[in-house]
Amino acid sequence: MKGLSKMHDTSHGGRAVLSGHHAGAVRRRVYLLVLSFALLVCFPSVSARAVEKLTPEYIKNLVPQFFKWHLQEHEMNSAFMKRVLKEYVNQLDPSKSFFLKAEAEALSELSEDELKSLALKASAGDFAHFTTLLSNFLNTQVARDAAFFDGLENRAEEIKALSKEKPKTAAAGTPDKDPILDKAVQKDAAAAAADDDEMDESLKGNERPLTHAERETRLLKLAAYYFRVNRTYMSDNDALKQALHTVREERKRWLNVNVEDEVPKLFLKSFMQAMDPHTAYMDVEEDEEFTSRLEPSFAGIGVQIRPVPLGAFVEDIIKGGPSELSGRLARGDQIVSVDDYVLAGLTINKIVRRIKGKKGTEVKLQVLKRETKKTETITLVRDTINLGDMRVKGKKFESPAGPVAVVKVETFYRHDDEGGVHTNGVTEDLRDRILALGKEQPLAGLVLDLRDNHGGYLDEAVTLAGLFITSGPIVGERDGRSKVAVWKNDPDAGIVYGGPLVILVNQFSASASEIVAGALKDYGRAVVVSSTQTFGKGTVQRVIPLSTWNLPGEVKITTHQYFLPDGASVQRKGVEPDVTIPGWELIKELLEEASENSIPWAQIPGKLNHEDPDVRHWTEWKNQNLALLQEKSKQRVAANPELRDFVKAMKRKNKLAAEKLEAMQRKPDEAPQLSDDKKDEKDLLAEEAVAVAADMAATWPKPENKQAVK
Repeated sequence: MKGLSKMHDTSHGGRAVLSGHHAGAVRRRVYLLVLSFALLVCFPSVSARAVEKLTPEYIKNLVPQFFKWHLQEHEMNSAFMKRVLKEYVNQLDPSKSFFLKAEAEALSELSEDELKSLALKASAGDFAHFTTLLSNFLNTQVARDAAFFDGLENRAEEIKALSKEKPKTAAAGTPDKDPILDKAVQKDAAAAAADDDEMDESLKGNERPLTHAERETRLLKLAAYYFRVNRTYMSDNDALKQALHTVREERKRWLNVNVEDEVPKLFLKSFMQAMDPHTAYMDVEEDEEFTSRLEPSFAGIGVQIRPVPLGAFVEDIIKGGPSELSGRLARGDQIVSVDDYVLAGLTINKIVRRIKGKKGTEVKLQVLKRETKKTETITLVRDTINLGDMRVKGKKFESPAGPVAVVKVETFYRHDDEGGVHTNGVTEDLRDRILALGKEQPLAGLVLDLRDNHGGYLDEAVTLAGLFITSGPIVGERDGRSKVAVWKNDPDAGIVYGGPLVILVNQFSASASEIVAGALKDYGRAVVVSSTQTFGKGTVQRVIPLSTWNLPGEVKITTHQYFLPDGASVQRKGVEPDVTIPGWELIKELLEEASENSIPWAQIPGKLNHEDPDVRHWTEWKNQNLALLQEKSKQRVAANPELRDFVKAMKRKNKLAAEKLEAMQRKPDEAPQLSDDKKDEKDLLAEEAVAVAADMAATWPKPENKQAVK
């Protein structure tokens, strides 16, 4: 295939990203949960030609190159083919709603000779076996469920009754996983399960059902779970409609599928996923989701939305956007059509694509108003919605040592102009936020909050870490063949803040977040505070647009492992805290090390110069004072029941909120009332991080060139 060997790395001037986890099918927020980012390499576009369909012949030509680039997998052997078959079954039934356990296992339990033969055929572009698998799935598993799914409305009372039952839960501190939710959403569901006992043990996603009766019961319980969740922001009738729509969604996608077109795409997805958890093929829609989370801005109307049966529920209004400036939209309104296109039944991504558009263009919305219960037509002009204020949020706390700032960074985004030249990103927004927070009075401490930050662009991680050190290596990369490590250094653009620095992380801080936390920990520059280790994703991916070969979508391939300045990888191990505080208990099954076929941990010679005056200065201070910081934090926790019993406190809070919601007197179709003013909730973990920073300030040395804010 022409052009396959002409791969060129533009990671310094192109789009380079890092992040953890993998995006799933259910999305409960407007922000797109794109959680398997990579080191991205740009290729020239060939949009002048019509995009061709994926075919077995095209895939046959691409596969050798994918093996060549991958960090660990390099041949289509029997062991690899067995994983491909397993992933193919997962592609057919990701929610584990159709196959019985025995049916699914039988599809990949082939003999060694059969696997070798299938590997040879697939390498030659013969996908007949995979075509048969899909056809049988449609004619057997999908077809046999028609009566059950079509008759769900008739079981509404049964579903409502199940929603009121007290679910059977697993061992304390081990929340169950939803079989549909992706890892990022599982985090929210896991917390909810720990608090409210919402998740039934039978809804675990680890095992497929053994019998048809068990399978149907699980689907009904899943509908009951979604009904229970939806009632928190919908009327009972709408909550049930949305729950049934969600349960039916997975089956609906198969009803009109074209087998010939679908098999190559399913095979490529299965092939890529069999390599490692972060290697994937993304079709056009998934590619849009992948890039949208890292956009610093977009042209839209400035709303945050959730899907509801009628369309989109307005969860919040973004300050300064067209919606707020017009005064016509409010929280709790429902958008039912966009430019006369009815939104009912659409996924959140399809709704977002219709609302977004070119800056300066008009968009006509049909809106069911919360206050009047009447439908209005609202026309808005799309404008640039800058996400910097939403993704880098700063707040000051008073402490005995003086003001301490907490800056929450949600993702490592960047912006390239039309020529592909990097202009600004999260580093510049963080710099501006720190300068603004320290303008009136110098900061006594700074907390960089990277909780739930799944990563983003690699170069932004490097430059962001460089805001706090003078110069030196931040991250090294090593590929799977030449084993050559390439180090990326801090560009030495000037320290924005030289005082006490705390980095607050959690289990779901991943990849680029782990680079920043791990690098500054290696330098001795920061104290890492958390209740657990971080996620543990230490691999680098290259995202290659298939438009290079006139094909749809992109492939994301793990090509390198990255290493912190001292030479250790975070892969599978994550970054351990210096100061451990209360928080959610570690959910081991949601870590990188629990992912099937994840890359092993490794270590290389580090590049950090421990004799560098700054490194020695920071490391000596940390060695002398860390034990005292740990002890003071331990004493505060012991004296603060609310913080000491954090999980129990959150459990009580959520149960009280649920009881309050149940006690609300409302009509069957009346949506719950919302407050127009959102108040900041108390963040016990951030407050303890602030206290640690204040403790640091008491002994922090103040060299003349380290404390100045530039």
